[in-house]
Amino acid sequence: MIRLNNRGNKLLVCWFIAGLVAAGVSGFLLFDALVLEPNWITVDRVVIRDDGLSRALGDMTIAQISDLHLQEELGFKEKELIRRLNNLEPDIIVVTGDLVEDETAGSLVTEFFSQLKPKLWSYGILGNSDRKYLKGSEYKQIWRRSGLSLIGGSCRPMGGEGNGIFWLGGIDFPGYEFPGLDDEIDRILKSLPPGAPLIFLSYDPDLAPILIDKGADLVLSGDTHGGIIGIPGWGIIFHDFFGRSEFVRGLFRIGDGYLYVNRGIATKVLPIRFLCPPEITLFSFRPAG
Repeated sequence: MIRLNNRGNKLLVCWFIAGLVAAGVSGFLLFDALVLEPNWITVDRVVIRDDGLSRALGDMTIAQISDLHLQEELGFKEKELIRRLNNLEPDIIVVTGDLVEDETAGSLVTEFFSQLKPKLWSYGILGNSDRKYLKGSEYKQIWRRSGLSLIGGSCRPMGGEGNGIFWLGGIDFPGYEFPGLDDEIDRILKSLPPGAPLIFLSYDPDLAPILIDKGADLVLSGDTHGGIIGIPGWGIIFHDFFGRSEFVRGLFRIGDGYLYVNRGIATKVLPIRFLCPPEITLFSFRPAG
């Protein structure tokens, strides 16, 4: 028989308690990553300080969402997303790609976007999953019924509340490896007046330096899902696993412009999120300085 003295008993109890705490913490973190955080939509409010955009847009707000990957049905998270977007009452809603994850999800696009109520318009671009699952000409009818206007491959003037207009452009997937990319961007921007305020939707955040160099004041992107894990360093590791660059999430200052990478709504590859919740980004615009 093994006999423990008082010191041994205390040590055993300490180890037992430590084991329980570790198991409890591990269980909570796993529950958070698998259940809580993937459904916990945050609203990140971002102020863009740019004189041209501020003059053109005035007090207007733009809400960005990305990477919905709709499939099967609109669940709790999608319905909560609709509710929160409508409560924010943005002037414009933009969607930066990957709306569907199923070839039968076209009806979900209509169901989802027809319930959104921006004060003015909703615009979007296509991602790689959209190209994969929505083939042929029927997808154009889907967008038309949904009230979402596709802007990929074009650039058009928009009326703001401020003193003038701003331009909204977009480019779909494929992005960075697209043959003749520079020529395609030049074609999209050929009608842009010199110095005109420009917001550009790009599925691929790696295009931002090129777009800003060609006149974009603000590039809005998604695709990365924020790197999935928000522990410093780990998100970059997961992001690089997808073959991407350092533009993982958040606001970047590039030259004279800005890039914002939205964390998206759905998960990617792994059905988890940790310190990287789904995101609605709400932009407002103020003068520089």
